[in-house]
Amino acid sequence: MRLFTRLVATPALALLAFNALFAQRPAVTDPVPLARKREPDEPLAYTYARSPEKTEFWNDTLPDYNFRMYDPARRHTIDYGTIGLPGGAARPLLFEVTPRLGVTTGMNSFDLYILQADDLRFFRNKRSYSEAYFTQGRNNLNTQLDARFARTFGDSMNVSLDYRSLNNLGQYNYQRDRHNSLAAGVWKPVGKRYEYFLIFTKSVIRQRDNGGIVSDDVFSGDQFQGPLAAAIRLPGESASTRFEDQGFQYTHHYKLAGTEAGKRALRLSHSLGWTKNRFKFYDGDTIKGLADNAAFYGRFLVDERGVRQYFELNTVSNDFTLNTFKSGKAGAPSDLLALGLRHDYISLYQEPGRYRYNNLFLTGKISLAPSGRFSFHADAALGMLKNIGEYQLGGTLYLGLGKAGVLSASLLSQRRPPTILQQRLFVTGVPVWQTDFVKPVESTLSATYALPAVGFRATANTTLVNNYIYFDQEGIAAQTTAPLQVAQLIVQENFRVGHFHLDNTLALQKANRSDVLHLPEWFTKNSLYYSGKLFDRKLDLNIGLDFRMNSAFLPDAYQPVTGQFYLQDTLAQQPYPWVDVFVAFKVQTFRFFFRYENAWTFVDNTKVFYQTAWHPQPFGGFRLGVAWRFMDDNNLENRSNQ
Repeated sequence: MRLFTRLVATPALALLAFNALFAQRPAVTDPVPLARKREPDEPLAYTYARSPEKTEFWNDTLPDYNFRMYDPARRHTIDYGTIGLPGGAARPLLFEVTPRLGVTTGMNSFDLYILQADDLRFFRNKRSYSEAYFTQGRNNLNTQLDARFARTFGDSMNVSLDYRSLNNLGQYNYQRDRHNSLAAGVWKPVGKRYEYFLIFTKSVIRQRDNGGIVSDDVFSGDQFQGPLAAAIRLPGESASTRFEDQGFQYTHHYKLAGTEAGKRALRLSHSLGWTKNRFKFYDGDTIKGLADNAAFYGRFLVDERGVRQYFELNTVSNDFTLNTFKSGKAGAPSDLLALGLRHDYISLYQEPGRYRYNNLFLTGKISLAPSGRFSFHADAALGMLKNIGEYQLGGTLYLGLGKAGVLSASLLSQRRPPTILQQRLFVTGVPVWQTDFVKPVESTLSATYALPAVGFRATANTTLVNNYIYFDQEGIAAQTTAPLQVAQLIVQENFRVGHFHLDNTLALQKANRSDVLHLPEWFTKNSLYYSGKLFDRKLDLNIGLDFRMNSAFLPDAYQPVTGQFYLQDTLAQQPYPWVDVFVAFKVQTFRFFFRYENAWTFVDNTKVFYQTAWHPQPFGGFRLGVAWRFMDDNNLENRSNQ
């Protein structure tokens, strides 16, 4: 991995530094007319490889919540629950259904930290764009780096790079994560009819597994002893997880008709992809064996010398689509109709056996957006051959009501096979379970009303799952035939009095099956802060508090052998008032934040906060972060004009 970091992180930083230096070089003194000055924080226009007919805009340069909240698990409307440190295995605490087609591994605990080819942005701006975001905690073993670079060469070829590095040493014994992710791509139009995208991605996830702490009673004495005084449940300090996701994607489009702007286009699209997923958990060795760690594994202890789970999944995907669309205005097609065929060939090595799968689906898409006040989008996939009976249907509806607000709705319904890990598991080459589960049927319906003028938004969700699959109190895959139903209500209201803001999010959820689903029934997230401009309006300042709390619940435990969260009934988490104090500011395109996290430990350091059983969240600590954005013209003449 050191070689990977040198080959990826060093060039990424070099590109950013080069572009910054290049943007600040003195202007050439040729006698040319002055061009309009361009702002470095101008909105960025971008598109994606599978839908180049669309253009979206992004201008994230404010010192707001999205900037100061560096932890990927806390950037959602309701936080994900982790195993106690940024970058740790995570799952949503607000129940959700994830869209899935065909056979998948079921290894989703690290999805927050993985870059996928379909998520890489290609920027349409003629100016070179680079941005760096860096945060550090109490030392240089608690850092995070996000870097983006995009440049258009000549009049057509665009290069885009997205790199992320996350390194966190936890406060408890043998607790650390080190992740690196890269997505790099080239976009090249050839004439008016043809264009292609070539994308490479690689993510490496490394996690030390300490099993959590034995007890938090060590913090309840008269003298605070600190997190290192807590004994861990894997005291041998030898258990580790490594997960890799690597892929290539070649997506190309050919217009059969309608090459002129404003004309109806008929386009043939094809995407060829290869991905490799590799997971390995291991503990113990042939000399010392598992020693004191053996008691932790329970049903998964099949060999006293060690515990190991390993699989490697290679997938070759082909996606053919014939589509037609008409652009009502630049970057916003007024309608789209697409029909296609998708095939995945999957080769799995699940130690010690090899398996082959094929996914085959007919696909379709329809989109209508005749005006800015109305849009309708629907996607469908129907399984063929061995996928017969499987399907996926999704849709969104948007209706603008003018000053009365906005109404929107969404639907997701799917029938899918159990994941590979739900079907069978081998540990150290020995079968632990082999199941014959019925395919789950999952449906989610959502409706939202928003009134942007007063900062109000309310969303109601209802989810129904038949044949729900979960992991029981022993960490073993299980299925219930009784339906699982979850109802949710999320209300957001942002108040403002002068320069003072109070942003609020309240979420309620209720499930009919508390025996198979352990999640909080309510959440609250609030931010109270001052926001204003200082020093002749050249500095944007935000200073205040971030607060979060949820109801009492039985947090799931985490089994590192399988990489899955499972039910437990012995540890209960009571409401915990988590408070972060922050200050953030912006000067042009430079941003900075400073925060003290979990300030409640000043009030009471005898209690800890569990989102995952036996894996407490950190005690109070400092964090700072900085971000820069650079924009530069791609040719010498335009640079001299400025």
